[in-house]
Amino acid sequence: MLSYARNLFKTTSQHAKYWRDRKIDWKTSYLDTWNHPHRQLLSHILKTFSWHSLLEVGVGGGANLANIVMTHPKNKQLGGTDINADAIEFCNKTFEGAFFKVCPADDIMMSDNSVDMILTDMSLIYIDPRKIDAVMRELKRIARQHIVLCEFHSESWLERMKIRLLSGYNAYDYVKLLEKHGFNDVIRYKIPKQAWEGGWQEKVGYVIVARVPRRK
Repeated sequence: MLSYARNLFKTTSQHAKYWRDRKIDWKTSYLDTWNHPHRQLLSHILKTFSWHSLLEVGVGGGANLANIVMTHPKNKQLGGTDINADAIEFCNKTFEGAFFKVCPADDIMMSDNSVDMILTDMSLIYIDPRKIDAVMRELKRIARQHIVLCEFHSESWLERMKIRLLSGYNAYDYVKLLEKHGFNDVIRYKIPKQAWEGGWQEKVGYVIVARVPRRK
């Protein structure tokens, strides 16, 4: 049992190696899912804010950006980061005029206060507890207005450990985590079953929105 648990308790670096080396059809596996109900939900939430620029951390094949392109005004500046070079190459070929960079979530190669909105979509589930604070600091550093996180959230430590043991993924109490890092006005939206049915997404999937603290 202990050996089984150790295999599931993957570190951030182990998850990163898997994603960095992954070879898939990014169009079929990601871009073509641009109209998935949870992406529509994210796009709807983004429409409640006034923003000009957005960066998705863990952009993959750019499905969320494609949804934004389809459903938002055309004057938005979009971009994304990912640790998979093939994904970034695919996005560069797919999205004209957008910004893409190969880099990890805890070392984003952008200047301070450089983007209005930051979006993540099931990318922080691969960040283990030893790295999550560094990622939060980095998101806070580059964001100007808000962050929108579509992730696994639970206030229960026991439930978070259960998720990690059974799936290898990481859930966090994002209200406490974001307030710890100075974010304000943290709001949670439970992902409804009709937006993402099945798996841990249905059980503990949330969209968490928070305002970036004022700069001193």
